[in-house]
Amino acid sequence: MKILHLIIDHQVIERMLGVYENVFPYHNDVVIFSLTTNFKHLHKYKECPVILRNQGGKEGKVFDFSSYTHIIAHYLTMDMIDFIKSAPIDVHLCWEVYGADLYNQFLEPNGFKLYYTNPVRYDKYKVFRKYLPYLFKLALEVKGYEYQFNFQINKQFKYISHRINSIQHCCYYDAALIEQYASRKIHSYEVFNYSLSEVLGKLKDTPFFDGDTIMVGNSASYSNNHLYVLNFLKRMDLKDELRFTLVLSYGGSKQYVSEVENAYNSSFPQKVEVLTNYLPLQVYNQIFLKVRSMIMSAWRQESIGTIIMGLYLGIKVFMSERSPLYKWFVDCGFNIFAIETAKGEDLDTPLCTKDKQRNREIVLARYNEERIARSLKENIVD
Repeated sequence: MKILHLIIDHQVIERMLGVYENVFPYHNDVVIFSLTTNFKHLHKYKECPVILRNQGGKEGKVFDFSSYTHIIAHYLTMDMIDFIKSAPIDVHLCWEVYGADLYNQFLEPNGFKLYYTNPVRYDKYKVFRKYLPYLFKLALEVKGYEYQFNFQINKQFKYISHRINSIQHCCYYDAALIEQYASRKIHSYEVFNYSLSEVLGKLKDTPFFDGDTIMVGNSASYSNNHLYVLNFLKRMDLKDELRFTLVLSYGGSKQYVSEVENAYNSSFPQKVEVLTNYLPLQVYNQIFLKVRSMIMSAWRQESIGTIIMGLYLGIKVFMSERSPLYKWFVDCGFNIFAIETAKGEDLDTPLCTKDKQRNREIVLARYNEERIARSLKENIVD
Protein backbone atom coordinates (compact mmCIF):
# COMPACT_ATOMS: atom_id res chain seq x y z
CA MET A 1 0.00 0.00 0.00
CA LYS A 2 1.14 3.52 -0.78
CA ILE A 3 -0.82 6.72 -0.20
CA LEU A 4 -0.61 9.96 -2.15
CA HIS A 5 -1.81 12.87 -0.03
CA LEU A 6 -3.08 15.97 -1.83
CA ILE A 7 -2.89 18.91 0.57
CA ILE A 8 -3.12 22.69 0.83
CA ASP A 9 -1.24 25.08 3.13
CA HIS A 10 -3.57 24.58 6.10
CA GLN A 11 -2.89 24.93 9.82
CA VAL A 12 -3.92 21.38 10.80
CA ILE A 13 -2.63 19.31 7.88
CA GLU A 14 0.84 18.59 9.27
CA ARG A 15 -0.73 17.20 12.46
CA MET A 16 -2.87 14.84 10.41
CA LEU A 17 -0.01 13.76 8.17
CA GLY A 18 1.91 12.95 11.35
CA VAL A 19 -0.88 10.57 12.35
CA TYR A 20 -0.64 8.84 8.96
CA GLU A 21 3.10 8.50 9.31
CA ASN A 22 2.64 6.86 12.70
CA VAL A 23 -0.03 4.47 11.40
CA PHE A 24 1.47 3.79 7.95
CA PRO A 25 5.19 4.63 8.26
CA TYR A 26 7.05 5.20 4.99
CA HIS A 27 3.87 4.70 2.96
CA ASN A 28 2.98 8.38 2.44
CA ASP A 29 3.86 10.87 -0.29
CA VAL A 30 2.63 14.45 -0.46
CA VAL A 31 1.77 16.87 -3.25
CA ILE A 32 0.92 20.48 -2.32
CA PHE A 33 -1.70 22.50 -4.21
CA SER A 34 -1.11 26.19 -3.70
CA LEU A 35 -1.24 29.68 -5.19
CA THR A 36 2.35 30.26 -4.12
CA THR A 37 5.46 28.51 -2.85
CA ASN A 38 5.62 30.81 0.17
CA PHE A 39 3.78 28.82 2.82
CA LYS A 40 2.27 30.07 6.07
CA HIS A 41 1.61 26.78 7.86
CA LEU A 42 3.73 24.13 6.15
CA HIS A 43 7.13 23.43 7.62
CA LYS A 44 7.99 19.74 7.63
CA TYR A 45 6.41 19.17 4.22
CA LYS A 46 7.24 22.47 2.52
CA GLU A 47 9.83 20.83 0.25
CA CYS A 48 7.26 18.46 -1.28
CA PRO A 49 6.22 18.93 -4.94
CA VAL A 50 3.93 21.91 -5.54
CA ILE A 51 1.20 22.26 -8.15
CA LEU A 52 0.22 25.88 -8.72
CA ARG A 53 -3.20 27.24 -9.61
CA ASN A 54 -4.75 25.99 -12.87
CA GLN A 55 -1.96 23.43 -13.32
CA GLY A 56 -3.76 20.43 -11.84
CA GLY A 57 -4.93 18.95 -15.12
CA LYS A 58 -1.60 19.50 -16.87
CA GLU A 59 0.44 18.03 -14.01
CA GLY A 60 -1.90 15.07 -13.62
CA LYS A 61 -1.32 14.00 -17.22
CA VAL A 62 2.43 13.61 -16.64
CA PHE A 63 2.31 12.35 -13.05
CA ASP A 64 3.34 8.75 -12.37
CA PHE A 65 0.47 7.17 -10.40
CA SER A 66 1.72 3.61 -10.89
CA SER A 67 3.01 3.07 -7.33
CA TYR A 68 -0.06 4.38 -5.50
CA THR A 69 -2.97 2.37 -4.17
CA HIS A 70 -4.73 5.30 -2.47
CA ILE A 71 -5.17 9.02 -3.04
CA ILE A 72 -6.48 11.15 -0.18
CA ALA A 73 -7.54 14.72 -0.93
CA HIS A 74 -7.38 16.78 2.27
CA TYR A 75 -9.54 19.85 1.55
CA LEU A 76 -10.54 19.12 -2.02
CA THR A 77 -9.92 21.90 -4.56
CA MET A 78 -10.80 22.29 -8.22
CA ASP A 79 -7.15 21.82 -9.17
CA MET A 80 -7.06 18.57 -7.20
CA ILE A 81 -10.09 17.33 -9.13
CA ASP A 82 -8.40 18.15 -12.45
CA PHE A 83 -5.30 16.31 -11.24
CA ILE A 84 -7.31 13.29 -10.08
CA LYS A 85 -8.95 12.92 -13.50
CA SER A 86 -5.69 11.41 -14.75
CA ALA A 87 -5.40 8.85 -11.93
CA PRO A 88 -6.19 5.21 -12.80
CA ILE A 89 -9.71 4.23 -11.81
CA ASP A 90 -8.45 1.35 -9.65
CA VAL A 91 -6.67 3.78 -7.31
CA HIS A 92 -8.84 4.22 -4.22
CA LEU A 93 -9.87 7.87 -3.92
CA CYS A 94 -10.81 9.39 -0.56
CA TRP A 95 -12.06 12.92 0.14
CA GLU A 96 -11.33 14.24 3.62
CA VAL A 97 -13.96 16.95 4.03
CA TYR A 98 -12.74 20.02 5.89
CA GLY A 99 -15.87 22.17 5.57
CA ALA A 100 -15.49 25.06 3.14
CA ASP A 101 -14.36 22.65 0.41
CA LEU A 102 -17.85 21.10 0.48
CA TYR A 103 -20.19 23.84 1.68
CA ASN A 104 -18.69 27.02 0.22
CA GLN A 105 -17.29 25.48 -2.94
CA PHE A 106 -20.12 23.18 -4.00
CA LEU A 107 -23.25 23.45 -1.85
CA GLU A 108 -23.61 27.22 -1.54
CA PRO A 109 -23.80 27.71 -5.35
CA ASN A 110 -26.59 25.09 -5.29
CA GLY A 111 -28.69 27.02 -2.79
CA PHE A 112 -27.34 25.92 0.61
CA LYS A 113 -27.59 29.10 2.70
CA LEU A 114 -24.41 29.88 4.62
CA TYR A 115 -24.61 33.56 5.43
CA TYR A 116 -26.93 35.74 7.43
CA THR A 117 -25.07 38.76 6.02
CA ASN A 118 -24.24 38.58 2.31
CA PRO A 119 -20.42 38.80 1.91
CA VAL A 120 -20.87 40.62 -1.41
CA ARG A 121 -21.73 43.82 0.48
CA TYR A 122 -18.14 43.93 1.81
CA ASP A 123 -16.48 43.33 -1.57
CA LYS A 124 -14.77 46.27 -3.24
CA TYR A 125 -16.39 45.14 -6.51
CA LYS A 126 -19.82 44.79 -4.89
CA VAL A 127 -21.60 46.96 -7.47
CA PHE A 128 -20.33 44.85 -10.36
CA ARG A 129 -21.00 41.59 -8.51
CA LYS A 130 -24.55 42.66 -7.71
CA TYR A 131 -25.64 44.22 -11.00
CA LEU A 132 -23.35 42.55 -13.56
CA PRO A 133 -22.65 39.11 -12.03
CA TYR A 134 -22.17 37.30 -15.34
CA LEU A 135 -19.68 39.85 -16.67
CA PHE A 136 -17.87 39.89 -13.33
CA LYS A 137 -17.45 36.11 -13.37
CA LEU A 138 -16.39 36.22 -17.00
CA ALA A 139 -13.71 38.79 -16.15
CA LEU A 140 -12.41 36.51 -13.39
CA GLU A 141 -12.28 33.59 -15.83
CA VAL A 142 -10.25 35.68 -18.24
CA LYS A 143 -7.84 36.55 -15.43
CA GLY A 144 -7.31 32.84 -14.71
CA TYR A 145 -9.78 32.26 -11.86
CA GLU A 146 -11.39 29.14 -13.23
CA TYR A 147 -14.74 27.58 -12.29
CA GLN A 148 -16.72 30.75 -11.68
CA PHE A 149 -19.98 29.58 -13.21
CA ASN A 150 -22.42 27.17 -11.60
CA PHE A 151 -22.50 24.79 -14.55
CA GLN A 152 -18.70 24.42 -14.30
CA ILE A 153 -18.84 23.93 -10.52
CA ASN A 154 -21.59 21.32 -10.80
CA LYS A 155 -19.73 19.44 -13.51
CA GLN A 156 -16.75 19.12 -11.16
CA PHE A 157 -18.97 18.15 -8.23
CA LYS A 158 -20.77 15.53 -10.30
CA TYR A 159 -17.48 14.01 -11.42
CA ILE A 160 -15.88 13.84 -7.99
CA SER A 161 -19.01 12.65 -6.15
CA HIS A 162 -19.18 9.69 -8.53
CA ARG A 163 -15.42 9.06 -8.59
CA ILE A 164 -14.65 8.95 -4.85
CA ASN A 165 -14.55 5.59 -3.11
CA SER A 166 -14.72 6.89 0.46
CA ILE A 167 -15.24 9.99 2.56
CA GLN A 168 -13.48 11.02 5.75
CA HIS A 169 -15.63 13.29 7.89
CA CYS A 170 -15.77 14.87 11.33
CA CYS A 171 -19.55 15.22 10.93
CA TYR A 172 -21.53 12.42 9.31
CA TYR A 173 -23.96 14.86 7.69
CA ASP A 174 -21.14 16.13 5.45
CA ALA A 175 -20.95 12.67 3.89
CA ALA A 176 -24.75 12.42 3.76
CA LEU A 177 -24.96 15.63 1.72
CA ILE A 178 -22.43 14.29 -0.80
CA GLU A 179 -24.36 11.02 -1.01
CA GLN A 180 -27.56 12.95 -1.59
CA TYR A 181 -25.99 14.84 -4.48
CA ALA A 182 -24.43 11.69 -5.94
CA SER A 183 -27.61 9.60 -5.41
CA ARG A 184 -25.53 6.71 -4.12
CA LYS A 185 -24.17 5.29 -0.89
CA ILE A 186 -20.48 6.05 -0.28
CA HIS A 187 -18.33 4.42 2.39
CA SER A 188 -17.53 7.03 5.06
CA TYR A 189 -15.81 7.11 8.43
CA GLU A 190 -14.91 9.62 11.10
CA VAL A 191 -11.55 11.33 11.54
CA PHE A 192 -10.46 14.30 13.62
CA ASN A 193 -7.58 16.55 12.57
CA TYR A 194 -6.81 17.94 16.00
CA SER A 195 -4.66 16.27 18.63
CA LEU A 196 -6.44 16.95 21.92
CA SER A 197 -3.21 17.13 23.88
CA GLU A 198 -1.75 19.62 21.40
CA VAL A 199 -4.88 21.75 21.11
CA LEU A 200 -5.58 21.89 24.85
CA GLY A 201 -1.96 22.34 25.88
CA LYS A 202 -1.78 23.30 29.57
CA LEU A 203 -5.58 23.25 29.82
CA LYS A 204 -5.61 19.44 29.56
CA ASP A 205 -7.00 17.93 32.79
CA THR A 206 -7.88 21.39 34.09
CA PRO A 207 -10.72 21.47 36.63
CA PHE A 208 -14.07 22.88 35.54
CA PHE A 209 -14.76 26.58 36.08
CA ASP A 210 -17.60 29.06 35.67
CA GLY A 211 -16.66 32.22 33.82
CA ASP A 212 -18.58 35.44 33.32
CA THR A 213 -18.10 35.85 29.57
CA ILE A 214 -20.08 34.88 26.49
CA MET A 215 -17.79 34.05 23.56
CA VAL A 216 -19.33 34.71 20.14
CA GLY A 217 -17.64 33.08 17.15
CA ASN A 218 -13.99 32.14 16.72
CA SER A 219 -13.09 34.26 13.69
CA ALA A 220 -14.33 37.05 11.47
CA SER A 221 -15.49 34.63 8.79
CA TYR A 222 -18.82 35.72 7.32
CA SER A 223 -20.27 32.27 8.03
CA ASN A 224 -19.79 32.83 11.78
CA ASN A 225 -22.99 34.90 11.44
CA HIS A 226 -22.29 37.30 14.30
CA LEU A 227 -25.19 39.61 13.45
CA TYR A 228 -27.59 36.67 13.38
CA VAL A 229 -26.56 35.88 16.95
CA LEU A 230 -26.95 39.51 17.97
CA ASN A 231 -30.62 39.46 16.96
CA PHE A 232 -31.28 36.78 19.59
CA LEU A 233 -29.05 38.32 22.26
CA LYS A 234 -30.83 41.68 22.07
CA ARG A 235 -34.14 40.02 22.98
CA MET A 236 -32.74 38.33 26.08
CA ASP A 237 -32.72 39.52 29.64
CA LEU A 238 -29.07 38.97 30.53
CA LYS A 239 -27.35 39.54 33.86
CA ASP A 240 -25.42 42.81 34.13
CA GLU A 241 -22.15 41.11 35.05
CA LEU A 242 -22.02 39.10 31.81
CA ARG A 243 -19.50 40.27 29.23
CA PHE A 244 -18.97 39.39 25.55
CA THR A 245 -15.78 38.33 23.83
CA LEU A 246 -15.68 38.51 20.04
CA VAL A 247 -12.71 36.78 18.42
CA LEU A 248 -12.29 38.51 15.05
CA SER A 249 -8.61 37.76 14.50
CA TYR A 250 -8.81 36.41 10.95
CA GLY A 251 -11.17 35.97 8.03
CA GLY A 252 -13.87 38.30 6.80
CA SER A 253 -12.86 41.89 6.05
CA LYS A 254 -12.06 45.10 7.91
CA GLN A 255 -15.49 46.46 7.01
CA TYR A 256 -17.23 43.38 8.40
CA VAL A 257 -15.17 43.45 11.60
CA SER A 258 -16.01 47.12 12.07
CA GLU A 259 -19.72 46.55 11.47
CA VAL A 260 -19.86 43.63 13.93
CA GLU A 261 -17.87 45.51 16.58
CA ASN A 262 -20.06 48.62 16.29
CA ALA A 263 -23.28 46.61 16.37
CA TYR A 264 -22.33 44.75 19.56
CA ASN A 265 -21.00 47.88 21.27
CA SER A 266 -24.20 49.72 20.41
CA SER A 267 -26.36 46.96 21.90
CA PHE A 268 -24.14 46.21 24.91
CA PRO A 269 -22.10 49.35 25.75
CA GLN A 270 -18.98 48.78 27.85
CA LYS A 271 -19.53 45.03 27.83
CA VAL A 272 -17.74 43.89 24.66
CA GLU A 273 -14.12 42.83 24.24
CA VAL A 274 -13.06 42.53 20.60
CA LEU A 275 -9.90 40.59 19.71
CA THR A 276 -8.57 41.45 16.26
CA ASN A 277 -4.88 40.50 16.56
CA TYR A 278 -3.70 36.99 15.81
CA LEU A 279 -3.08 35.09 19.05
CA PRO A 280 -0.69 32.13 19.55
CA LEU A 281 -2.53 28.95 20.52
CA GLN A 282 -1.53 28.99 24.19
CA VAL A 283 -2.55 32.66 24.54
CA TYR A 284 -5.81 32.00 22.72
CA ASN A 285 -6.54 29.08 25.06
CA GLN A 286 -6.40 31.37 28.09
CA ILE A 287 -9.53 33.14 26.82
CA PHE A 288 -11.54 30.02 27.60
CA LEU A 289 -10.79 30.28 31.33
CA LYS A 290 -13.27 33.16 31.64
CA VAL A 291 -15.95 31.82 29.26
CA ARG A 292 -19.29 30.65 30.66
CA SER A 293 -21.16 30.24 27.36
CA MET A 294 -19.93 29.89 23.80
CA ILE A 295 -22.03 30.71 20.72
CA MET A 296 -20.81 29.20 17.44
CA SER A 297 -23.53 30.05 14.97
CA ALA A 298 -22.25 28.85 11.61
CA TRP A 299 -24.86 27.23 9.38
CA ARG A 300 -22.32 24.72 8.14
CA GLN A 301 -19.75 22.43 9.70
CA GLU A 302 -17.23 24.94 11.03
CA SER A 303 -15.18 25.79 14.14
CA ILE A 304 -15.18 22.17 15.29
CA GLY A 305 -11.84 22.42 17.12
CA THR A 306 -13.04 25.41 19.16
CA ILE A 307 -16.35 23.71 19.96
CA ILE A 308 -14.64 20.49 21.06
CA MET A 309 -12.41 22.52 23.36
CA GLY A 310 -15.43 24.27 24.84
CA LEU A 311 -17.21 20.97 25.47
CA TYR A 312 -14.11 19.51 27.10
CA LEU A 313 -13.68 22.51 29.41
CA GLY A 314 -17.28 22.45 30.58
CA ILE A 315 -18.38 25.58 28.73
CA LYS A 316 -22.03 25.75 27.77
CA VAL A 317 -22.07 25.58 23.96
CA PHE A 318 -24.77 27.10 21.78
CA MET A 319 -24.98 26.55 18.01
CA SER A 320 -27.48 27.21 15.26
CA GLU A 321 -30.06 24.49 14.80
CA ARG A 322 -29.56 25.04 11.07
CA SER A 323 -26.05 23.56 11.29
CA PRO A 324 -25.45 19.92 10.32
CA LEU A 325 -22.70 19.91 12.95
CA TYR A 326 -25.22 20.82 15.66
CA LYS A 327 -27.33 17.82 14.65
CA TRP A 328 -24.25 15.60 14.68
CA PHE A 329 -23.22 16.68 18.18
CA VAL A 330 -26.75 15.96 19.42
CA ASP A 331 -26.52 12.52 17.80
CA CYS A 332 -23.21 11.95 19.61
CA GLY A 333 -24.88 12.60 22.95
CA PHE A 334 -23.36 15.97 23.84
CA ASN A 335 -25.28 18.34 26.08
CA ILE A 336 -25.49 21.21 23.60
CA PHE A 337 -28.02 23.97 22.88
CA ALA A 338 -29.60 25.86 19.97
CA ILE A 339 -29.31 29.66 20.03
CA GLU A 340 -32.68 29.95 18.27
CA THR A 341 -34.57 28.55 21.26
CA ALA A 342 -32.33 29.88 24.06
CA LYS A 343 -33.43 32.31 26.74
CA GLY A 344 -31.40 34.73 28.80
CA GLU A 345 -31.28 32.42 31.80
CA ASP A 346 -29.90 29.67 29.55
CA LEU A 347 -26.83 31.77 28.75
CA ASP A 348 -26.57 33.03 32.32
CA THR A 349 -26.67 29.58 33.91
CA PRO A 350 -23.59 27.34 33.56
CA LEU A 351 -23.83 23.62 33.00
CA CYS A 352 -24.15 21.47 36.09
CA THR A 353 -21.09 19.43 37.00
CA LYS A 354 -22.72 16.20 35.82
CA ASP A 355 -23.32 17.60 32.32
CA LYS A 356 -19.83 19.08 32.16
CA GLN A 357 -18.34 15.72 33.05
CA ARG A 358 -20.47 13.91 30.50
CA ASN A 359 -19.39 16.27 27.70
CA ARG A 360 -15.74 15.81 28.67
CA GLU A 361 -16.08 12.03 28.71
CA ILE A 362 -17.59 12.02 25.20
CA VAL A 363 -14.79 14.27 23.92
CA LEU A 364 -12.14 11.97 25.37
CA ALA A 365 -13.85 8.88 23.97
CA ARG A 366 -14.44 10.21 20.44
CA TYR A 367 -11.47 12.45 19.75
CA ASN A 368 -8.47 10.67 21.22
CA GLU A 369 -5.47 9.86 19.05
CA GLU A 370 -5.88 6.09 19.49
CA ARG A 371 -9.41 6.13 18.07
CA ILE A 372 -8.31 8.19 15.07
CA ALA A 373 -5.43 5.80 14.37
CA ARG A 374 -7.75 2.80 14.71
CA SER A 375 -10.22 4.36 12.28
CA LEU A 376 -7.49 4.81 9.68
CA LYS A 377 -6.21 1.26 10.13
CA GLU A 378 -9.70 -0.23 9.78
CA ASN A 379 -10.74 1.80 6.76
CA ILE A 380 -7.59 2.29 4.71
CA VAL A 381 -6.66 -1.20 3.55
CA ASP A 382 -4.94 -2.74 0.56
